[in-house]
This record gives sequence, C-alpha cells and structure tokens, in this order.
Amino acid sequence: MTPRIISRVLLVGLCAVSCGLILWYALCPKPELRSFTTYSTALFDKRGELLRITLAEDDRYRVYEPIDNISEAFVAATIMYEDQSYYDHAGVDIVAIFRAFWVTYILGERRMGASTIVMQVARLRWGIASSSLAGKIQQIFRALQLTRHFSKQEILELYFNLAPYGGNIEGIGAASLIYFDKPASALSFPEALTLAVIPQNPNKRNPAIKRGYAALKVARNNLYRRWVEENPQAVSKQKHMAMPLQVRALSALPFRAPHFSNYMLASQSRWAHGKLTTTLDGRIQKTFEKVTHAYLASKSALGMHNASALLLNYQTMEVEAMVGSADFFNNDIQGQVNGTLAKRSPGSTLKPFVYGLAIDEGIIHPMSLLKDSPKKFGGFTPENYDKQFRGPIVAKDALIESRNVPAVWLQAQLSHQSFYDFLLSAGVRGLADESFYGLALALGGGELTMMELASLYASLANLGVVKPIVSVKRTQSDVSAKGKRILSPEASFLVLDMLKGNASPHDLRSGLSLLEADDIPWKTGTSWAFRDAWAVGVSGPYVLVVWVGNFDGRGNPAFVGRSAAGPLLFSLFDVIDKADTWKVESLLSERNLNLKKVAVCRNTGDLLEKRCPSSVESWFIPGVSPIKSSNVYRSVILDKVTGLRTCGPTTQQTVERIFEFWPSDFLRIFSQAGISLKTPPSYVPGCSLEQKSTSGQKPTITSPQQRVDYVIQSDSAGEEMIPFTATVDSDVESLFWFVNGKYVGQAKSSEAFYWQATNGDFVVNAVDDAGRSATKNVRVLQF
Repeated sequence: MTPRIISRVLLVGLCAVSCGLILWYALCPKPELRSFTTYSTALFDKRGELLRITLAEDDRYRVYEPIDNISEAFVAATIMYEDQSYYDHAGVDIVAIFRAFWVTYILGERRMGASTIVMQVARLRWGIASSSLAGKIQQIFRALQLTRHFSKQEILELYFNLAPYGGNIEGIGAASLIYFDKPASALSFPEALTLAVIPQNPNKRNPAIKRGYAALKVARNNLYRRWVEENPQAVSKQKHMAMPLQVRALSALPFRAPHFSNYMLASQSRWAHGKLTTTLDGRIQKTFEKVTHAYLASKSALGMHNASALLLNYQTMEVEAMVGSADFFNNDIQGQVNGTLAKRSPGSTLKPFVYGLAIDEGIIHPMSLLKDSPKKFGGFTPENYDKQFRGPIVAKDALIESRNVPAVWLQAQLSHQSFYDFLLSAGVRGLADESFYGLALALGGGELTMMELASLYASLANLGVVKPIVSVKRTQSDVSAKGKRILSPEASFLVLDMLKGNASPHDLRSGLSLLEADDIPWKTGTSWAFRDAWAVGVSGPYVLVVWVGNFDGRGNPAFVGRSAAGPLLFSLFDVIDKADTWKVESLLSERNLNLKKVAVCRNTGDLLEKRCPSSVESWFIPGVSPIKSSNVYRSVILDKVTGLRTCGPTTQQTVERIFEFWPSDFLRIFSQAGISLKTPPSYVPGCSLEQKSTSGQKPTITSPQQRVDYVIQSDSAGEEMIPFTATVDSDVESLFWFVNGKYVGQAKSSEAFYWQATNGDFVVNAVDDAGRSATKNVRVLQF
C-alpha cells in the first residue's frame, strides 16, 4: 500500500472518528444528576439545632445542598484549589492531560493528576476507576457528556454534593453539619478553606482524626497563602486562621429526641431527604426528659419506671416536645416504643367531651344536678373508682371528681350524635364497631393514642374546632389552616371552665407561684386494672398529656391518674416559660360567645328563687341550657296545733314554713348517702284529691322506657314481667298503675310494680296519692 493510500485511509478514518465523536456529542443522553443516588435526612428543631442526621442507603452521610446555599468563600477556595481554570475549559483541560500523560507515562516520574472538577464529577457520578487508561478515557467522555447538557454552575453544585470529605461523609452539606454544626452557608473563612482542601486527599486529611487534622492544616495554610497572593486584603484574616477549629467527630453526632426523630423519619417517604426543620423545641424537650427521669427516680419504690409526655401548642397545632419513654435505650422498659403513638385505654380522660356534647344538646349546664347512685344501663352497671356513690352532685363536681354513673347517664341521653360518632368525627382511628363498646366508651372502653387525646383537648382550647397536628415547621400562611367543628364554642369554653376547678395534686401545692396564678384545666384517667395513669391539662398556648404505666400492660395499684400522672403533669407545666398569666376566660375575648351568667340555687342548680337558702353564679347558654325555676323549696302552710299541712288559706291558727320537696329518686340517693332531710308532713284529714293535686310535681315514669320495644318469648307468654317505676314528689307514699285505662295495681312510691306483659301497644298511666298523673306508651313484641 502506497503512502498516498495510507494517508487517505488515515484521513478517512480520522474523519469517521471525528464524525462519530460529533454525532455522539450531539446525541448523548442527558444524565440524571440528583436522583441517581440517595441522600441523608437532617432533622432540626424549631431553632435550627440538629436533632439527628441519617445515613443514606449506601451508608454515607450525604445532604444535598443547592449551590446558592453554600458559602461563597468555600466555592471560591475550592475552585482555586481544585481547578483554577474551571470556567475557561469545556470540562476537560487538554493541555493538563497531555502534561500529566508525558510526566507520568513517558518520563516515568511521579504520578500527576489532570482531572478537572467536571471530570471528578464524572468519576463520582458513574463510579469510574480512573486510575487506568481505559478508565481515564471513559472519565473524559463522561465529562464531555456533562458539559453538553449542564451549565458549569449545575455541575459545580453536583460536585459539592458528591465530593468526599473524610470517612463516609460526602458533600459539603453533610460535612459542614457534622464537623462544624452549621449549614454550608454559615461557614467561617477558616472553616471554608479547611473543607476546601479535604476532597483531594480525604483519607489523609480527615479533620476528625488528630493526624488527619495536622495534615489538613498544612494544606489549608498553603491554600491561604495562595489566597492572600490573589486577595491581599485577606491578610487581615491571619489571626482567625491561627485560631484552633472546633471539629466534631462522627461519634459525637447528636441523637436527640429519639422517639420524635423516629416518628418524623417514619412519616417521610423513602425518597424524601434533605434538611427538615421540625416544630420541636429542643430546649423544652431536653428539660422534659430530665424532669421525667427525675420524677420516675423518686417514684421507683412504687414500681413507676416508665412515662410518656406530649406537649402540643394548640394555637399552631405544633408538637413542641415528645417524650416517648423514660429511656430510649432501656430494654427493660421497652424504651424504644413510642408511648405517644401507642393505642391505650384513656380511662376517664374522655369524660369532658361527653359533658361538652350534653351541654350542646341542652341536657345540662355546669350547675345542673346529677345523680351519682347505683344504676343499671341494660346489662352494664358502672361503679366509681372508690366504690362509693356521692348521691346528688352538680355537673361541674361530677366531672372534676370523675364520677362514672353521671358520665354514663349523660352518654346514654345523647340523641343528636352518639359519643362513638363524635370520636370518629374528631379523627380517632382504629375503633372497633360501636356495639363493641356500648356505654363504656366514656369510661375508657376504647383505645386512643396520646396524639389523638392531645388533639381532642386542643379542640377545647380552640373553642370546638379540631385541627390536624403538625410536626414540620410551616410558613405563617399555613398556620391558620381551618379545622373541623366538633363542639360549639360555648360548650368548649364551659368544659374548660369546669375543669379549671380541679385542684392540683397535694404534694405540689407549695412553691409554684406561677402555676397558682395560671388556670390549668386538667383531667385525669385511670384504666381498668390500673394499667394506665393519665393526666391532661391546658394552660397558656399548650396542651400537655402525660402517661405513666408499663408498655407490656402490667397493672400496678400505684398507676392512678391523680397521684401517678398528675404530679408529673404539673412538674412539666412548671418548667415551661410563659410570658403572661393565662386564664380560661381569656378565651372569651377571642369570640363573642353566646354565654351569660345567672344566679342559681346552689343545691338544685335551678334558677334562684327567694326560698333557696344559698346561691351561686353559673354560666349558661341562652336558648340551649336547661335553666328552669326551682320547685324543691316550697312554702307549706301548717296547722299550729297538729303540725299537719292545711288545704285552705292562711289564718291565725296556721303558720308558713319552707320544706324541701325532692323527687323520690333523689330522696333515695340522699338516704343511701346517709343524708337526713326534713320531709313535709301529711295533709290534715278532710283535704280532697282536687285540693292536693293543685300543688307539687306530677310523677315521672322511668320504666317502661321511652323508645324501647320489650320482647317476650312465645313459650313464656303470661310469665314475663315488666317493672313499672316512677319518680314522685317527696310527699307521695303510693302509686296507682293503669294500662289502657284499666287499673292493674298499686305499689309504694319507692318500689316497683310488676306488670304481666302481653303482646301489643299499651298506654301506661301512673297516678300518685295526690291525684297527679303521668302517661307513657309501651310496645311489647312476642316471638
């Protein structure tokens, strides 16, 4: 082959290669620069303090940082140290490559590098082994591919997020956080130069190792001299460069608020990463952990070893503290379980919401008189914690003292919305079918998480509106997100106003001057078999929930809400800094509520009238609350000689006296409670039924019940009995019973009359011995 042919072949080949290269350059695909790998998540508290930084899926610390958030001094120092002509070449420095090739492979001298920042990005992006000739060629082509599709600024940003900074730390975002506990934008001049020289030899210049820091300091000082040569004014920074740097080692990374951090990480998707500023207040969190630990240490002799606490700002709905357990690392108490997320029986902590619903339905107001006495609700017979009954008790005291029978009775009276449906509408999840709980739901028959309980109590402070809890810091515009109304503003206020009368635990009465000034509406709860002790309170902008117990469900007689969880609740409230004194009535200024105060009879809860011996003011909702005049205290005209009641007008032989006319059911309760009442005397002989019936209260039939169908079996027809009972005025001794107008029998007013049931619809009449009557319909079905 002649030289002319050879030269033509070479020319054609060169043209073909050139065309191929041009075609490749034009058609090479655009690579993905960010999602090709995984990144760490760095969690911060609301003040920007690092809580935890996680490893990426390849066990590297790598936090993506946009170049606009990186210190300008660091960017400039890196370019000066790694690739001074970065903005002048097309990704590959041909002159430097030929020089490195000549020195390394032709002259055989020490190895000389020629990689530009773009080539380093190519190596890091595709994991290229660039020490070989084939690897170096691949690296060059990948570098050209990068410059084909991305700007120098975009490539530089990727470099700063992939470059090695010692150990398993990659990227300036992770390096600045780990070594200097600050974002890359806040690096000082010495810190910027320190980090800039690490990627060239990350193993030898690891700043967290004593030997590595010494080598790093030499390289950094050399860079500083070059910097001063180009920027003479930087000589003024000499004194800063001479100061030792405080470098944090990987082993000293924070692991703060572990339960909250795990909760946050679990709520993020697999692909979510980067910096996440949470709502947690790191200072309160740390204090809560110390107080909880100290409290349990003081109670360890009682078998109290574990507790959880949750602090929620109800104004922003932000979680500011979360103590999931007493000790995250204690396996004896299953410390890694997050008690704030666990479903537990809430005990009596749900009772305030039963009262709120009853207030909204006009069943009670705060001073309504309720009955705390033995009562069966179908097959359910609730008892109180102390196995005692208080008798007549006003609603406010029944709630504060957590009496069970009044709460169950109120739940049974709800007709607009069942308590079960209320909980569902409030966002409680995981409940079984409503029939599973029955009327035990108000007593803790269901299970809620601490988060759900905090949300419910926050709705009271937000005047009846339930809002979602947030744990990621939001912008101001997001904070005012609307919620869902579950109670009226008036009922919500009244419940808190009732609960503020709940006295603090006895052992915390002294030394809490701030708490003595603040209102703290709070409620306790104790679950069945003493498995859970709860305390929930509202004060200032906060809802605080406390739980004491065992995660494995073991009971302990010491796990009583008031004595076990209550003191911890108040201890935690005491360490929260509050600028102003807070009162429940401050909520009234937020809205123009339909509330008024009225004087009521202290003993009956009815409107005050002149015969009532003492009065008290009570809130009520005009048009809703069941306010009526009291008929308990009545004026009776007595014969001076016999002391019996007369039927005629007042004369010189008569005298007027005031007696208490309590209904018969209350009289029984007073008797059971050992309270003796002065009952009115009988009428003088000769008084007619017509004269007696003009005064007093007519009977109220309590059985048969309204809206209940009674069922009897066909094979037992004529044998099954339905009890007839009624409450009557205190002067009634006997009741006469009629069915469909036919007299069927009589019984003492304190006893039940049993009627032999038959199939059909019936009208039942009760007539007392003063001629006053009441009527109720009943249906009996036969199967």
